[in-house]
Amino acid sequence: MGSGFCLPFFPGGGDDTMMRAESLGMSGVTSPASDARVTDGDAPLLSTRVMDAEGVVLVECTGRVPSFNAQAAAHFGIPVPLHIEHARLPGCEWVRADGTPLPPDESPLARALAGEAVDASLWNVLRPDGTRIALRCTAVPVRGADGQVAAALLRTHAVDTLPVAVLDASRLLAEAGALLGTSVDAEARLEPLLKLLVPSLGDGALLVLRGPGGAGQEALRVAASLHADAGRHALLRELLTRYPLEPLVPGGLPGVFVSGAVGRLPLLSEEHVAALARDAEHARLMREVGPHGCLSVPLGARGNVLGALLLLRSNVPRAFGAEEEHFLTELAHRTALYLENARLYREAREAVRQRDEFLGIASHELKTPLTPLSLKVQLLQKQVVVLAREGKEVPTERVAEALDVVQRQVRRLSGLVDNLLDVSRITAGRLRLELEELDLASVAAEILYRFSPAAAQAGTELGLEAPVPVVGRWDRLRLEQVVTNLVSNALKYGAGQPVIVGVEAQGSLARLTVKDHGIGIAPDDLARIFERFERAVSDRHYGGLGLGLYITRQIVEAFGGTVRAVSTPGQGATFILELPRGDIPEEWLSAHAAPGPTQGE
Repeated sequence: MGSGFCLPFFPGGGDDTMMRAESLGMSGVTSPASDARVTDGDAPLLSTRVMDAEGVVLVECTGRVPSFNAQAAAHFGIPVPLHIEHARLPGCEWVRADGTPLPPDESPLARALAGEAVDASLWNVLRPDGTRIALRCTAVPVRGADGQVAAALLRTHAVDTLPVAVLDASRLLAEAGALLGTSVDAEARLEPLLKLLVPSLGDGALLVLRGPGGAGQEALRVAASLHADAGRHALLRELLTRYPLEPLVPGGLPGVFVSGAVGRLPLLSEEHVAALARDAEHARLMREVGPHGCLSVPLGARGNVLGALLLLRSNVPRAFGAEEEHFLTELAHRTALYLENARLYREAREAVRQRDEFLGIASHELKTPLTPLSLKVQLLQKQVVVLAREGKEVPTERVAEALDVVQRQVRRLSGLVDNLLDVSRITAGRLRLELEELDLASVAAEILYRFSPAAAQAGTELGLEAPVPVVGRWDRLRLEQVVTNLVSNALKYGAGQPVIVGVEAQGSLARLTVKDHGIGIAPDDLARIFERFERAVSDRHYGGLGLGLYITRQIVEAFGGTVRAVSTPGQGATFILELPRGDIPEEWLSAHAAPGPTQGE
């Protein structure tokens, strides 16, 4: 069993699919009934252009069908039968020119089984879907070694008895351009675009877009679908909703999503329905929507295949011509360009929005330390001037207090500027690492020691769980920056609650975890918090540029490691950092006593 709604590929038919007999005898050659066919001399008012593809049917006298090629299935509009009764093809009826049924024994297949050879002439067939088609048929009996009729060979060629429509490609392309160019949201105009194709060029159409998927799969999304028949339109929508498209199912969608090649599907057969349906309901919907022939062309733009445009046609013998294929290819290419341009426009707008938001946050963050810094310096300056006028000395403690405030705010400004410079280096690919042998446990202890005054002031208990040294080759400055960012983040969002840092070794990997018991992170925000300028909380309540975790991820990935977060809102968050330990001596992988905190900055 397969999965997903698929439009399978049928191999072409011809003499290679026909059962060959040792000899083909013809006897009793007479002309078929003139009221059941359109003879060459009838001069029909409609065009009778014979199509190139040939259908081949071989039926034994027992009713078994050894050969029934794909083009024959397309001509008669039925799946390939394995057995027929009384020379009647399932659901089909041979009819006269006025549409009245022909007696069963007068059909070319029945006459050939009766031993009569039927010369090439035109016949009318009413197919199961209610459409009527003209076929140029030749039927001959196939005799066995004993001279008796063993089978009948029927050859069919489709005749286009419909008025040949002139494809006004220029007009349609102009209308498509006007339609897509009126909106920046190109996807909202895709269904009106399909109305230009249905029913003029086909009975139905799909526009499928591809997107990223997991585990080697690519996700397909039906951006628009349309069918000329209202009932089938609803069924098609239901089918696509309940059973999404999957491009990698064997025999499924054409290779347009893989190779970008144009694909043609003659007919959706019963065998393919049985093989591809997920369940009975899936099979029912596929049967009721089909059978269909299909022409699929890639949506290609700037070297990428964005998806595919699929045109469905119930009247399969009206084969898609080269002109139609060229037109659809050009339309698909223009549509892909509109979609790609719309995507680039959206990304540009989003980039401008992020820039404006960042500039607003950055100006706020830069002003925050500048305000107390400026006030403290002004106050100290006034005090110095007043005391100097009075001939008094400036108290040392006042100067020390003011300088302490100045130093804290300068460090904060320096950190903000450093973050901006780091982002610039990362964007330009100039983040360089100077590797040396380091103990991650010692680095973590050092960082916690530096944060201990701020943690004590916030009422936060800091803890370190690092029983043994974990040695690796890393850049000390960048490793300290990573651990600092994670601990600072935990203190910010888990103020007043314990923060625990753990360090352990797992063979050639080093793992560091930072766990807080603060506000936590919503599931939808877990992935995006590591992106540039992203934040999971309002900047009104929590300061920062939204760069710390982005810089952390970039540095960790430069080390060849990973960083992720797990959290439950309201129950804190745990950040997990895993780093390869690099090319270090084997003996360093063994355990030793855990180090204590360094006594100084």
